[in-house]
Amino acid sequence: MSVAARTVVENPLIVQGTESSEAADVPIQAAEMRMIFVTGVNVRLMEWAALSLFRAGHIPVLGQWFWPLVTSDTAPSDAQLPDPDPVAGRLIGRCDAVLRVDGPAPDADGLVAAARARGLRVYTTLEDAIAG
Repeated sequence: MSVAARTVVENPLIVQGTESSEAADVPIQAAEMRMIFVTGVNVRLMEWAALSLFRAGHIPVLGQWFWPLVTSDTAPSDAQLPDPDPVAGRLIGRCDAVLRVDGPAPDADGLVAAARARGLRVYTTLEDAIAG
């Protein structure tokens, strides 16, 4: 459908309700959208942070989401992988920032160091990551 064929385009940050006339408009946060890699030791906390980032208009990414691709029956064995964590390395190369959550985790600290070496923003609080 072309843009000209659309009937209502008043505010691109508002999603118009279409199912019923009583449906309220749902506002979307007007933040600059970033792809943010979330790292830490507590997966449930990282997923909660990812949901919060998504609701604020960002694209959150967790390396754990991609591990089934690496560990599937058709994936190469660990001996064939050049990097001990190929998922995180690839994702950090594509993300705009990193959010480091919760307590001590040497793997997460290593990812933060790699992100800083690439010049990425590193956030230590969810509020800072949402604000950008």
